[in-house]
Amino acid sequence: MSAQVRTIDVSDLEPHVMDRRSPIWWGNALLLCIETTMFALLVASYFYIHMNYADWPPPRPINSNYRPDPKLGFATINLIIILASVVPMVIVDKACLRRDLATVRRNMLIMVLIGVVTIAFRFFEFNALQFRWDDNAYASILWTTVGMHLAHLVTGTAENLLMCLWVWLKGLDDKHARDIRVGCVYWYWIAAIWIPLYLICYFGPRWI
Repeated sequence: MSAQVRTIDVSDLEPHVMDRRSPIWWGNALLLCIETTMFALLVASYFYIHMNYADWPPPRPINSNYRPDPKLGFATINLIIILASVVPMVIVDKACLRRDLATVRRNMLIMVLIGVVTIAFRFFEFNALQFRWDDNAYASILWTTVGMHLAHLVTGTAENLLMCLWVWLKGLDDKHARDIRVGCVYWYWIAAIWIPLYLICYFGPRWI
């Protein structure tokens, strides 16, 4: 007697779903857990290095242009821009639920422009650190932390650019509405994670 094969009828299931019902949403959430752990390790390294110096930040070596306290100007302006960018991203997020193509197009373009500005400001921030990455361990951990966040700004902006091109050229379907909303979560994380990192990198040398 042949074994009976049981099948499940999935013809009524939606081809694309939003948020926690979607595997890509969970994939993005787990990715952000990994990236948050990476930054936690960098922060732990910062405080470990701090334990190895009697003076913090390490004093200026003789005959060096090294200055231990990073300048705040460009970093603070960039922080404000990054936090303000959450507003158009929330608008995009909600517009995707309504399938409001015009609003998504407009605000995705704004997000791409904001992303380019934040990346440009980040390079000014490197110069405002006032030390080279190889001056000492303190300099290295700050350059690494700021640089890793720059990598996420570049990645997030690149994703926004791809989605922006799609909605301008192809319109907005269910699949890409979901993809854009996943990208929104990623950008929220980019903005949120920079708040403690900014305080540690720029005020840690002054307060600790």
